[in-house]
Amino acid sequence: MNYKPKKIIKHREAKKLFQILIQELEKENNLNDRTLMIVDNIVLLEQLKQEHMDDIKDRGVVELFKNGTQEMFRENKSVDKILKIVEQQRKLQAELKLTPASEKKVTEAVTVDEFEAF
Repeated sequence: MNYKPKKIIKHREAKKLFQILIQELEKENNLNDRTLMIVDNIVLLEQLKQEHMDDIKDRGVVELFKNGTQEMFRENKSVDKILKIVEQQRKLQAELKLTPASEKKVTEAVTVDEFEAF
């Protein structure tokens, strides 16, 4: 079946991420309505992240802030928001079992050292 991102998704990077996630979930045979909902959320977060990155490109990491006669530099709030978005995306990817950590399988038996045997 051919899946497409929601119409609200306009950014090229977000659309590309949608296709990558759909391909991975199809490969794992884990594509259903619930996982598609999570993919939509990840892609929406990606679009927001790209918009914040564009803001940082325009205004920089710090911005000049004027309050009456006071002038000071303050951190662009988009920087902090990108970090929060990335963390939320990682959590959603972990739910879909699409993180490198979720690929690791515990195959080794737990060894008992001499102290625990005592």
